[in-house]
Amino acid sequence: MIRAILVDDEPSNIRILEKMITRFCSGLTIVGTAENSKKAFELIRQEKPDLVFLDIEMPFGNAFDLLDKLHPVSFEIIFVTA
Repeated sequence: MIRAILVDDEPSNIRILEKMITRFCSGLTIVGTAENSKKAFELIRQEKPDLVFLDIEMPFGNAFDLLDKLHPVSFEIIFVTA
């Protein structure tokens, strides 16, 4: 089972991703969601996911700032952006 976290500052985008993952990705479990890079940082460190769906522009820093703080990155990343 792949453990995933969804990070996006738009709640509707998180809901859409959750629905799509539930419907089409049976081998993937969502272990948490975050709406900004501060919360994402803590959640990623706590949950140690295999995969992060990551919005690029968010409050409190962008995706690249977050990844710099988490270096070395121990998970796969799928960037999601509008």
